[in-house]
Amino acid sequence: MNTLALSIIRTYVPIAVGALASWLLTVGLELDADGQAGLIVFLTGLSQAVYYAAVRALETRFPSVGILLGAAKTPDTYSKGDNSPEVTAGHVELSGEVELPPLDTPGPDHAA
Repeated sequence: MNTLALSIIRTYVPIAVGALASWLLTVGLELDADGQAGLIVFLTGLSQAVYYAAVRALETRFPSVGILLGAAKTPDTYSKGDNSPEVTAGHVELSGEVELPPLDTPGPDHAA
């Protein structure tokens, strides 16, 4: 399965779970239409975020838990082998040389 399809599945499964959870939580509640709609929107967003964060956190220790997001395999962009810069303690490793002027050098919009 390609990375795009995998990432879409792993995005939309939590959305479906959140929508189902919010619907189940509001069944039987007596609210006016606006109140019920607002509550469902809030609960859907909250349950999606909690579900996704919990599964991703568990997945770091137990990779097979990823099936709860629709696929146990993570997209390649989650792996350590990707080409994104590595950020550690406020430091970014970039490929290639980047030369910056000293901090005490005035910029073009400041007089020396």
